[in-house]
Amino acid sequence: MTFTASAGSLSVVVPAAASLTGGSTVPGGTVSGALGTVTVTDARGNAAGWTASVYSTTGFTASGSTAIANSGVTYTPGATTSTNSPGSPTITAGTAGSPGANAGAALTAYTYANATAGGNTVAWNPTITVVIPLTAKSAVTYSGTVSHQVA
Repeated sequence: MTFTASAGSLSVVVPAAASLTGGSTVPGGTVSGALGTVTVTDARGNAAGWTASVYSTTGFTASGSTAIANSGVTYTPGATTSTNSPGSPTITAGTAGSPGANAGAALTAYTYANATAGGNTVAWNPTITVVIPLTAKSAVTYSGTVSHQVA
């Protein structure tokens, strides 16, 4: 018998939606909350490593109110919630900061490096904090998109 192992993939899975409910939602306040578990799965079977990044092309907007630019948003990766990997990897959280405005200027969320080849998974539950402008109207609902990529 013979067989050929196929190449695996590198992917990131994120929650479809999250609500920020902590803090003060009045104009000039700061609201925050957990995004939900973000999981990177590397099934490539090599020791190439990866970098997961976060960006927002939209910032946060509300109908008829002041938009919130990425500079008013802070993404904090936090600690890993689970890991599964061979050998002794180096898994490093990025520094909290504003997500980049596009994929080319993304904020690093996590990096993974390992001298031992093999598949791995790393998960974390980041926190998003948003400063609400003083000029925001009250009783409006803001929404925005925060995207992750891995390479």
